[in-house]
Amino acid sequence: MKTLIYARFSSLLQNSRSLEDQIRICRERCERERWPIVEVYTDYAISGAAGISESQRPGLAAMLARVEAGGIEQVFAESTDRIARHEGDSFAIRERLGYAGVRLFTLSDGEVNHLTGTIKGLMDADFRKQLGAKVRRGQQGTVAQGRSPVGIAYGYCMANRIDANGRAVRGLREIDPEQAAVVRRVFAEYADGLSPKRIAERLNAEGIPGPRGTRWRATTLRPDRTRGNGMLQNQLYIGRIVHGRTSKITEPMTRTVRIRPNPPDQWKIQDVPHLRIIDQALWDKVQEGLARREGGAPVQHRRERHMLSGVGVCGVCGGSWNVRTAKFWGCGNRNEGSGCTNNRTISTENYEARVLAGLRERMLAPELVEIFVAEYQAEYAKRTEYALRQRRRAERRVVNANARIDRFVAALGSGARGFAEIQEALVKARTDRDIALAELQEQDALPVVALHPAIAADYRRQIVRLQSALADPDANQDAASALRSLIDRIVITPNPNGRGVLMEIEGRLAGIIALATGREPPVSLTAKVERAKGIEPSS
Repeated sequence: MKTLIYARFSSLLQNSRSLEDQIRICRERCERERWPIVEVYTDYAISGAAGISESQRPGLAAMLARVEAGGIEQVFAESTDRIARHEGDSFAIRERLGYAGVRLFTLSDGEVNHLTGTIKGLMDADFRKQLGAKVRRGQQGTVAQGRSPVGIAYGYCMANRIDANGRAVRGLREIDPEQAAVVRRVFAEYADGLSPKRIAERLNAEGIPGPRGTRWRATTLRPDRTRGNGMLQNQLYIGRIVHGRTSKITEPMTRTVRIRPNPPDQWKIQDVPHLRIIDQALWDKVQEGLARREGGAPVQHRRERHMLSGVGVCGVCGGSWNVRTAKFWGCGNRNEGSGCTNNRTISTENYEARVLAGLRERMLAPELVEIFVAEYQAEYAKRTEYALRQRRRAERRVVNANARIDRFVAALGSGARGFAEIQEALVKARTDRDIALAELQEQDALPVVALHPAIAADYRRQIVRLQSALADPDANQDAASALRSLIDRIVITPNPNGRGVLMEIEGRLAGIIALATGREPPVSLTAKVERAKGIEPSS
């Protein structure tokens, strides 16, 4: 009986010698039965539910093609689960073998007929599903014990030990001091405005090995929206093991495994405070930054190529003032033939130098500081008044709720009728009071920015430092981001009294105050009160 032998093992985590063992015991049986072996086919590290096409299981597909070519009487395997672990695949394989007049024979069951094959196919598929459920249950138990069910995250090292019974306790982790310092640096640099790409470039330039001992990549740091992973979103860094964020779903036609996010209520979370690397304030700041950048096209979050890209406008037509040649800037509308009469250009070096000089010399002139303070105080008074009105409303709600509670309690004490209704109304009154009290606690006082008399001098010193940083290639990107935060826009018009251009810099009050005081401005006060103008003379 001319025979084809088929062997398979499922995962790279299994011992590849199992193939050799399967083939060996099948050969031994063939020798005893005097069955000539025509060919041996194998599939390495492929699931029995992967499908039966050439791209899915090449060894099985080749075996079926050889069967259909003729001259074969039997397919021999260790068991039916080596042939398939999917009900549909099991049926399709047996149907193709039957059409070719070839029997399926296994060491476990002998000749596999329609009844045996149907029952075994169902059992093999069910075993695969139960095995997956047991693995997940075991992983959940591991998480509940504060142990990791997966690989070692960057920043940690293995801390497995032997328990009192001599058994290995796996999944234990401890902080790796050197890698933890890199993790803190990554979070700090992202919070300061660096992109994942820029952070990876810096780490690679310094020769710091990545998580796999190779080079860093932006995708290592950037969160994956589907899987919910990525260094910047790994909650293990704040002492939390999170398991079950995703599920593996198999497409029925292609058998491709897809990752599907699970809702947060299905996650298994275990606190492990001894593994915290990032403090909560830095973590929250990074997550806020990630949320701001979530969604939209990548170009919307890309750093500008030049320090002043996107802030200059033509004073004649209102078009963008952008790069026209390698070193010169001009009106974009004129360059596109839109009829603008502003034919002036300015070099990148002169453009940046004049903007810096304008910020340093003009943006905090005494008359402008007076405008800044007046506008800021007016907006601050408006917001304070609104906050006080909200507080008074919440306080009145607390008083009214307390009065209702006292009346209902007195009614219950006097034995009034309608006990259930009074009790329900009492619960509602307490709920209203608790909500109002929570609102009062959440109404923080508006921050006050103290404008010190020396703020102008401090600001000018900061501009000088900023100018020095812009000349440093390593700090240039950070300095450029800081500079752009001070500028709303720059209006460029032809100089009517000669060559060159005039510039009008419209500055941002919040950015200027933050630079001078070293504090972050109140975000809620930066919407409509930031603009004041300073005329930069031609030079």
